[in-house]
Amino acid sequence: MKIVCSWCQQEGKADLVGEKAPFDDARETHGICAVHRHEVEARWRRSLHSASQSGVSTRLSSAFFRNLKGVLNVTKKMRP
Repeated sequence: MKIVCSWCQQEGKADLVGEKAPFDDARETHGICAVHRHEVEARWRRSLHSASQSGVSTRLSSAFFRNLKGVLNVTKKMRP
């Protein structure tokens, strides 16, 4: 299966991130490229910083970010 970056695809850019088993399957599955992964992580960091500066509880946001970071790393591990 071909892994394509949803963000790149939406922007009309080259979107192939990698492949995963079964390799003879021509279908696409979605992931995220390194560039967009870093952009998402940076936005989350800024949002967590803003929330902590404004006194908003960040416990839930921090837990969600940790889980999101794990999901984003899956794509990184699948790259050829």
